[in-house]
Amino acid sequence: MPSLIPGYEYDIFISYRQKDNKYDGWVTEFVANLRKELEATFKDDVSIYFDENPHDGLLETHNVNKSLEGKLKSLIFIPIISQTYCDPKSFAWQYELLAFNKIASEDKFGRTVKLANGNMAERILPVRIHDLDQEDIQIYETATNEVLRPVDFIYRLPGVNRQLRAKDDEQIKSPNQILYRDQINKVAYAIKDIITGLKNFQKPEARKIETTKVSTPSPKIAKVNVAIPNASKAWRKKIAFAATPIIILGLVAFFQIPRWLDKQVAKNELLPAIQKLVDENFRPPTKAYDLALEAEKYIPDDSTLLKLLPIVVSTTSIETDPPGAEVFWKDYDKPESEWRSAGVTPLKEARFARSYLRMEIRKQGYQTIEYAGPWQYARLGADIDTLKLDKAGSLPENMVRIPKKVASMNIVGIEVHGGKQVGEFLMDRFEVSNKQFKTFVEAGGYNTKIFWKYPLNYSGKEISFEAAMKLLIDRTGRQGPAGWEAGSYPDGQENYPVTGVSWYEAAAYAAYANKQLPTVFHWSVVAETSRTEFIIPLSNFSGKASTDVGSMPGYSTFGIYDLAGNAREWCLNQSNEVSQRFTLGGGWNDPTYSFNDSYTQPAFDRSSANGFRCMKELPGDTTMSKLIAAVKMVSRDYKKEMPVDDKTFELILRQFAYDKTPLQDSVEYTLDKEFWKVEKISFDAGYNNERMEAYLYLPKNAKPPFQPIVFFPGSGDIYSKEFNPDLRIRGTDFLVKSGRAFVYPIYKGTHERHSELNSDLADESVSYKDYVIMWRKDIGRTIDYLETRKDIQADKVGYLGWSWGGRMGGIMNAVEPRIKAVVLNVGGIDMDKALPEADPINFLPRVVQPVLMLNGKHDMFFPLETSQKPMFNFLGTPKKDKKIIVYESGHLVPRTEFVKETLTWFDHYLGPVK
Repeated sequence: MPSLIPGYEYDIFISYRQKDNKYDGWVTEFVANLRKELEATFKDDVSIYFDENPHDGLLETHNVNKSLEGKLKSLIFIPIISQTYCDPKSFAWQYELLAFNKIASEDKFGRTVKLANGNMAERILPVRIHDLDQEDIQIYETATNEVLRPVDFIYRLPGVNRQLRAKDDEQIKSPNQILYRDQINKVAYAIKDIITGLKNFQKPEARKIETTKVSTPSPKIAKVNVAIPNASKAWRKKIAFAATPIIILGLVAFFQIPRWLDKQVAKNELLPAIQKLVDENFRPPTKAYDLALEAEKYIPDDSTLLKLLPIVVSTTSIETDPPGAEVFWKDYDKPESEWRSAGVTPLKEARFARSYLRMEIRKQGYQTIEYAGPWQYARLGADIDTLKLDKAGSLPENMVRIPKKVASMNIVGIEVHGGKQVGEFLMDRFEVSNKQFKTFVEAGGYNTKIFWKYPLNYSGKEISFEAAMKLLIDRTGRQGPAGWEAGSYPDGQENYPVTGVSWYEAAAYAAYANKQLPTVFHWSVVAETSRTEFIIPLSNFSGKASTDVGSMPGYSTFGIYDLAGNAREWCLNQSNEVSQRFTLGGGWNDPTYSFNDSYTQPAFDRSSANGFRCMKELPGDTTMSKLIAAVKMVSRDYKKEMPVDDKTFELILRQFAYDKTPLQDSVEYTLDKEFWKVEKISFDAGYNNERMEAYLYLPKNAKPPFQPIVFFPGSGDIYSKEFNPDLRIRGTDFLVKSGRAFVYPIYKGTHERHSELNSDLADESVSYKDYVIMWRKDIGRTIDYLETRKDIQADKVGYLGWSWGGRMGGIMNAVEPRIKAVVLNVGGIDMDKALPEADPINFLPRVVQPVLMLNGKHDMFFPLETSQKPMFNFLGTPKKDKKIIVYESGHLVPRTEFVKETLTWFDHYLGPVK
């Protein structure tokens, strides 16, 4: 059957993965019903190419490109998008989707078609039969360069996620059920709109409009002469005068209608696409930024756009010394993408995507600055006013200037109270290579005592230089790293990081090079261990071998490569014992979480992954003397530690009791929003005659009484001085949209209740213990208040803990039995010790509610093996009612997964909402 438009083989090409049709022939059923719907929609027959039994053997027996080339010459391509379709290695992906994308892009119509209503539509019309992972969505959108806007065939009930079939329409099980017939009809009408648009493109007048270039007319062009034969001059003047308004209106319409259409596209297509990207991602991708700037051209004052812009666009000012440097940027996790220019310094309120970025700051004659950073959290470098540019060749080769900064020490296991000021310094861009270390060996480094500046301690005893040198030999007995032979590195590995070296060898090389090993504080400043989800995937944790220094695209702040993986890096500071030193960053054969973890090893350890890099102190730095001291290692082995017994816990529990005095509650104000109403409520706290506040978000799309979810936030609330009801709901708004009440207590030490509290980290002080008890009472009084309201189901209270709140969930839920279901988002147990009354290990076995833990495999705050798993194992919840899901992420989990799993958990244990 020929296509409706000459020159095309088929009207529609159906593409799918064979396995999606195997179970019950659902795709075949879909195509059969679509044919029937099209018969009722089109006067003429619509031709469909559908290979009911595709066989990948085509790859071995046929010329696939030639076999499909004619069939892909179709007007519309319908991919059946599933959890298996978005696979770049699959037959359908390579030889159908990508092939059609190329063919359509090069034919006379192009990829997009203008519809009769002026909107634009894609000739690729995806039909989605499963919820997709964010990774699959990104694969699709990268391949097609378009936001995924599918027709959905998804049947949604708690715990159910599968394709919808015709017979499912027979019984309505959910108000959100998608009806099969409605969606078939939707596909048919979309096909009709696209084909009609393509037919209109064929008409001569349509082609003329499409090909005419619109430009602003000059005064000469604007002059109009209307030729009217057989008319007098007077009549000609009258007619011309009468025609002038019509001509002017026509010109106005000619120029204004496209502008109006652009506004409609921005409102009806761009804004929903931006909102979708925001809803599905904790960090909206750069595509959301691009769409927002495009929409801003046409609807700059639109209220919805104005709300979205601060979420997807960030502004910052960048100054350099000297000025005149051009700033380039791109997504950190897409190193192969093209650079974008932000302008030339000084930049004032320059706009960037609100994401984690890699940047280059370039000026001819000066060393390029590489930078990686989260623009949404701070200005460049957090506390940097001006970036100093160094003339090319003025710094030691492959060294980078690092501005002064406070070391936040996001490294698990190192005990540091408060930040440490680190002065400006130089750091090696790359780990020391075999080739560089060979110069030290050839210069007699192992025989020159002046380079060996530190007492040589072996197994707790100081030994002589001569005795030490007998230990520092290669596999053939010659001086050199443990993995070398005959005093040299293996062939072809000159640019690999030197490994198999002790701390003493690393320190001796640093002295030879007129440098030193970095302290743990200098290393922390450049490592940015809080960005593991970006750095780790682009680093060498292969488990196979090291690789050339700087060959992996993962770099940290100011372009320091291989801080994660490749080689472990010796640091200067001594640990608890004189013969123990720190290695940081992890090596090629370590688990990925080692990037965030601290390890101490004997200073003579020469493991195969032990390497190093150097730093150089700058003149005038006064901070170094405070940074080189021994650093205490904090370590808790939860396989050995045990909780207190029941009798002791009863004594602990008494400290968390409070008198249930009258609340004296008051509604301070009410805010009316699109999806919810917000009430700020105040009432008496359970201590010190204080008042506390809570924000209650009530849904508009459900009927009371509402199930309340009590929230315990991340530690960022400790540093906030004022609660913003709009900002603080972001990320958890799905709970209110699902029909539940969301309760946000203002805990002691946060927001308007700010105090001397300056950290969420546990310690063994009475002050910290008192705060933990106050936080528990804050939750208790909040639930007391909820029990007074008729519009709240106080017997259906859920708890959502986020980061800090995830950790505190191990205590709060043990002492508050009125909580019936618990979700801990990126939570874990502390490495820091606290007094028994505030130590989660004593509370976790007493948590008996259903608990869902959502965690990242690469979480730097709560490492998987030493924090997340111990917390889960200690929970006293029955095995059938506790669950942990670990994602390939850092201290966040994929938003769609967070939303899906959280709602499913509360639906199951609190019951579905009304």
